[in-house]
Amino acid sequence: MRHPFVRLQGPVLFLVVANSAAAQSFVDFCPGGDEATQAAVVGYVTDPEAETIVPGATVAASWVQDDARRRIEVQTDIQGLYALCGLPRDTEVVLRALLGDRRGEAVPYTTSATLAQSDLFISLTGEPETREEVGSLAAGGGRGQAFSSEVIRAEDLLHLPEMSVYELLRRHQLLRFDRVSTLGEVILLTSATSSLRAGRLQSVQVRINERREVDGVAAIRDLSIDEIGRIEILTRTEASARYGGDGFVGAIVITTRGR
Repeated sequence: MRHPFVRLQGPVLFLVVANSAAAQSFVDFCPGGDEATQAAVVGYVTDPEAETIVPGATVAASWVQDDARRRIEVQTDIQGLYALCGLPRDTEVVLRALLGDRRGEAVPYTTSATLAQSDLFISLTGEPETREEVGSLAAGGGRGQAFSSEVIRAEDLLHLPEMSVYELLRRHQLLRFDRVSTLGEVILLTSATSSLRAGRLQSVQVRINERREVDGVAAIRDLSIDEIGRIEILTRTEASARYGGDGFVGAIVITTRGR
């Protein structure tokens, strides 16, 4: 039987002592887990303004491994308690609580201990902050500087919530998305004027693992940022040098993890 935890006063980490009256061991939370190679984080999700626990929230852990973004999600129980198992040892991860369009503060943690407690905060009464980091990326501010550059790597996506590549690139400073009545949505470089070829508006070329996508917008709608190893945004000159005439408008080159 699990003993209740004492809720912490802030989004901090506390190493859980297995033989204390208020704690469990690693195997209690993660039966079948490997203590030699895996770590676990447990804790409560609370709303400090409403002074209440938050059942049914999602707690996500994100990290980069083998040049790819990884993610584990669990739900809090009716007591607001969560247990994240299967985290790699000695790895920098980011913990965050989510509920609908609400997101809590990102909490960085290095999994040096087999079991740790991290209580997470999420506000259910304040203004939603969903996609706040992505908005700052488009503005070229703060932690988002990488997203105003031509290359996005898996580690640059670590602090973001789950979203599609389409949602990510719509907020990129170098791109703009226009809707054309006869073509639907097209992607253009913000530095370029609308490009015409044979009387038609031309979208930038989208390549996924070097395969050219006929409908680039549809392709990136179906692609999660968790699958991304690297994204390159090529100017007209760079794309033309690499792909010839097909790249005269520019290109978005996406490499998925493991490729």
